[in-house]
Amino acid sequence: MQVQLPVWLWVLGRILFVSYFVAMGTSHILKFRDHSAHLARKHVPLPRVVTVLTFVMMVGGGMSILFNWHPVLGAVLLFGIIFPAPFYLHRFWNETDWYMRLSEFAHFIKDLSLAGASILLLSAR
Repeated sequence: MQVQLPVWLWVLGRILFVSYFVAMGTSHILKFRDHSAHLARKHVPLPRVVTVLTFVMMVGGGMSILFNWHPVLGAVLLFGIIFPAPFYLHRFWNETDWYMRLSEFAHFIKDLSLAGASILLLSAR
């Protein structure tokens, strides 16, 4: 059974969902050198190219969802950036300090949850 939500809840949901992607994507460009260096330390291939690509995918996908303009493409872009991220950036299993392990695990699960929400957006048509 599907429930019809008021329009304002759909708008609020889109705003809350994309706020993470737009904020983080924007930070990738504003702190380009730092972010690229971080990706290099995490052994991500072509860190400068990936930094630009993550900006485009996060902000472009986020804006697409926010304004409901080609939302399927937006959801695919967001899934494409957020699903692989935890496997490169949040390898909690490599951490020896308990707090760093917990912190990386929280980021790992958050990214997977956002990937799941991106998939759900594909069915919310």
